[in-house]
Amino acid sequence: MRNGLYVLVGVLAVFGMLAGCAPEAAPESEGEAPAAPAAEVIEWKCQSTFGMGSWDYLCGEDVCKRIDEMSAGRLVVTPLLAPGTIVPAFEQLDAVEKGMIDMGESWCGYWVGKDSAFTLFASAAGGPYGMDTFDHMGWMFYGGGYELWKDLFQSVGYNNIVPFIAKGEFPEPLGWFPTQLKSADDIKGLKMRVAGLAAEVFKEAGVSVVTVSGAEILPLLEKGTLDASEYSDPHSDMLLGIADVLKHYHAPGVHQPTGYVEMLINRDSWEALPDDLKAIVELCCHEMLIKNTVHEYVLGQQALETLKADYGVELHESPPDLLLKLLEAWDVVAAREVASNPNFKLIYESMEEYASKIVPYRRQFFPDYSFTADYYWPK
Repeated sequence: MRNGLYVLVGVLAVFGMLAGCAPEAAPESEGEAPAAPAAEVIEWKCQSTFGMGSWDYLCGEDVCKRIDEMSAGRLVVTPLLAPGTIVPAFEQLDAVEKGMIDMGESWCGYWVGKDSAFTLFASAAGGPYGMDTFDHMGWMFYGGGYELWKDLFQSVGYNNIVPFIAKGEFPEPLGWFPTQLKSADDIKGLKMRVAGLAAEVFKEAGVSVVTVSGAEILPLLEKGTLDASEYSDPHSDMLLGIADVLKHYHAPGVHQPTGYVEMLINRDSWEALPDDLKAIVELCCHEMLIKNTVHEYVLGQQALETLKADYGVELHESPPDLLLKLLEAWDVVAAREVASNPNFKLIYESMEEYASKIVPYRRQFFPDYSFTADYYWPK
C-alpha cells in the first residue's frame, strides 16, 4: 500500500509540474490564432507561336495546365497567350531571351534563319539517317542531342534560353495537291507552301516553293497563289481548313518524320524558381512529351476519318520515286550545310553516329511494321 501511495503522489506531482509549464489558454475575446502565411505564387507569361485552337497550341496549353496542377497553384503559367499578344510569333525567341516573356512555345524550325542547324531538331528528311521520333528522342536524351541543342542556342548568342521539349512530331504527310500525283515528275513546277529547311529540299526536287506561316496557307490557296501545301498532321491540317480547297492528300512523307514542339524558358525566370518547382517544370515537360506525341497519333487517325467522310478528301499513297527523290534532295542540301556551317556539321555527325547503331539494332529486333499489320489488317 505504501509503495502504491508513493507512486500516486509522484504521478500527481508530475502532472502538476506539466500544468504549471503549459501556456495559459487565450481568452475567448482574443479570437482565433492567425493562419500560416500562404505560399508565394509565381506567375509566368507564356506565349505560343501557334494559332489558338490548333493542335500545336493545345498541346502547349496542356503543358501549362499540368505545371499549374502539379505545383498546386504555386507556379501559374496559364493562360497560354496567342501569338502576337506580346510580340509577333517569329520574334518570340528574342522575347524569351530578353525576359519580355518567361516562357515561349514554338517549333525549332522557325529559327533556321539564325542557324540552319536548328532544322535538325525540327525537320530533317529521312529522320535523318532512318530515325523515327522514338529514335530521335533516344538521341536527344542518351546520345548527346540535348546538350548539342542547348549549345546551339548559346553559339548564336542566346545565352538566356533554357530549352525543354513538349511534343514529338507526327511524321508529316507529303501534303495536299490539286490532283493525284502519279510520279516524281508531277510535283515539278507546283507552287507549294513548305517551311523550314525542307523548303530547300522541295526546291531541289523541282518545286516552286513559297514559305508562309500556317495562318496564311488557306487564304493563298483560295486566291490560287498556292497550288499545294504541306503543313502538319491530319488533325492540324483539318483545323487549318486546307480540305476546303484541296481534296488530294498524299502520305507518307519523308521530309519531316521527326522534330519537336519546344518550351523555351528565360534563364532568369528559371533560376528564380525553387528547386522543387524546377523539378516540377522538367517532369511536366517530359510527361507531356510522351502524352502529346501519342495523342497526336490518335487525333490524326480520327481526323483522317472525318476528312474522308465529311470533306470528300481522297487519300493517296505517295509515289515511291518521289519519296526517293526527296531523300536524294535532302542529301544535297545536308552536304551543302555540312560544308558551310560548323554547327550543322557537329550535330549532323552526332546524329549519324547514333543512327548507325540504333537503326540497324531496331531492324534486327523490330519486325517490319507491315509484316504484322498485313496479317491482321491486310490492304
